[in-house]
Amino acid sequence: MTYQSDVAATLLEVRDLRTEFDTRTGTVTAVDGVSFSVAKGERIAIVGESGSGKSAMAMSLLRLLAHPGRVAGGQVLLDGRDLAGLSERALNAIRGREVGTVFQDPMSSLDPVMKVSRQMVRPIMRNLGLGRDDARTEAIRWLDKVGIPDAARRIDAYPFEMSGGMRQRVMIAMALSCRPRLVIADEPTTALDVTIQAQIVAMLKDLTAEAGAAMMFITHDLGLVARFAHNVAVMYAGRIVEFGPVGAIFAAPQHPYTQSLLRTIPSVDGLRNTRLAQIPGLPPDMRRKPAGCAFRARCAVATDRCARDLPELGPRPGGLAAACWVEGGLTAAPVRPEPRRKPARIAPGKRMTVEINNLVKHFEGRSLLSKNRSVVRAVNGVNLRVRNGETLGIVGESGCGKSTLARLLLGLEQATSGEIFIEGLAQMIFQDPFSSFNPKMRIAGIIEEPLAVQRWGDRAERAARVEDLVAKVGLDPSHLDRYPSQLSGGQRQRVAVARALALNPSVVVADEPTSALDVSVRAQIINLLADLKADLGISFVFISHDLLTVRYIADRIAVMYLGEVVEYGPAEDVFDRPVHPYTRALIDAVPIPDPKLEAGRSNAPLKGDLPSPLDLPEGCAFAARCPMASDLCRTEKPVLKKHRTSQEAACHYAN
Repeated sequence: MTYQSDVAATLLEVRDLRTEFDTRTGTVTAVDGVSFSVAKGERIAIVGESGSGKSAMAMSLLRLLAHPGRVAGGQVLLDGRDLAGLSERALNAIRGREVGTVFQDPMSSLDPVMKVSRQMVRPIMRNLGLGRDDARTEAIRWLDKVGIPDAARRIDAYPFEMSGGMRQRVMIAMALSCRPRLVIADEPTTALDVTIQAQIVAMLKDLTAEAGAAMMFITHDLGLVARFAHNVAVMYAGRIVEFGPVGAIFAAPQHPYTQSLLRTIPSVDGLRNTRLAQIPGLPPDMRRKPAGCAFRARCAVATDRCARDLPELGPRPGGLAAACWVEGGLTAAPVRPEPRRKPARIAPGKRMTVEINNLVKHFEGRSLLSKNRSVVRAVNGVNLRVRNGETLGIVGESGCGKSTLARLLLGLEQATSGEIFIEGLAQMIFQDPFSSFNPKMRIAGIIEEPLAVQRWGDRAERAARVEDLVAKVGLDPSHLDRYPSQLSGGQRQRVAVARALALNPSVVVADEPTSALDVSVRAQIINLLADLKADLGISFVFISHDLLTVRYIADRIAVMYLGEVVEYGPAEDVFDRPVHPYTRALIDAVPIPDPKLEAGRSNAPLKGDLPSPLDLPEGCAFAARCPMASDLCRTEKPVLKKHRTSQEAACHYAN
């Protein structure tokens, strides 16, 4: 059955779409009989964990699948015309002109050796029939509409001369400049800061509405879905398991998988004393499709019928449709929040594990546009303390100095000036464990490596230590004989945690350890870190742009902007009563997984980009983006000083 919002205004109709990938070990059924429709002007979100088939389904619509993927069956009707039966040449006339695409990583989608002007002007000339000068004017107009500063000059820049947020805006301008009727956005905000995410989502929403275009938004961030979608399709194991209006999906979801996804999101009101809900197990291996419901092995209310019969989408209250044999899903088995594990060794105390005094790190840089040499003040006079058994959260946009500070703590960068004192040993958990592992080493060797380098124990003692570490992070001993490529993202991150713990560090620096993970896997890793902190008394420096996660896990929060700490204090106080306008802007940009709450917010995204660290302003670095800025802010630099009882802020008008 095909579900839609407006039969009379249907733009896209997908019927029984099937997509397969032929591999050496069998055929993977990535999309397994998906049917839905999109009305003209509608914004539909496709959500689900990695491997659920979201991107494969979206790329199948225009046959943009990478080898060895293929569309094995079904119809894709755009205004009644079946795209599945068109030649490649006929499809090329539709790609870009009638259907625009915005991909997750603009750097891999834009040609790095071709100026933006060349990549935009030619498609506009071809699709809109304009001359070169008119097409260039149109391209500049779209770059200006998506917020590229000085668009007439930046159009002649190369992609690598732009920030990640600016490159994503270029992709949006390219997708909309040929005036498509449908825009497919595949995870366009995954790796972006919360402020840039807010800008991109608001931009897509406003520009598609202005153009009267429909939008299909693929994401695993349910908070963003609440902010802009009309309808939501939840995918699992290649099938749509729930479909319906966004308000009904969030207010009263019917499928156990949808309910489980929503429970894994950190609560906006804190709940720091409870563990995050987790979805047990892993999605099924689609080389061997399970009989019955694919979610049954992870479902708390599964019955014998779930193992025997495949449920189809059927009507539910609130205009929803769900594929589940159990009426109401998990409401039939309510679960109480599980309390957090209490510290077994030591609670946060007065003894300092890390002390940072007036830390400075400057790089000599060169502007790619002006070619003038200057100094990049990546970290510019930071003072921080981390107590024994405490988690310090560090937040801020890309380019604020968070990762440079982490590298200084680990000795991977040499400070220009200042002091770092660490009691004991510091270790690192990287954002992408796969790139930090040797792909040719087995998991046992990866975890043992720091022990061998430090000549810790003999071979038998090291093997016993590795087995103990694997147990601590919740991995099965059978994983030790596997390679990194044979593990899921969550399993690889657990291996990274085990390796970081190998030498009994006193502090672990975690640099964006959950930013690329699904919400369900993110909950597992956050709970794991909280357990390790309670059991081992370890201090953590947790760096992230996910403010809800930082609020949940951190005891104290430091907000950084252009190399400096602009606010510092207890996590609850910083989040509930922010003092600095930049902190307030970051919190306002956090998407709330509740359409009713989102509807009551202004949702005005923080305007502009960070100033260049090559040319910092004389006064407050945030003044150009601050709604409270005065002449005093533009001429006199504020210093970090105490406000209220527990917080510090660098603002002339902090209150």
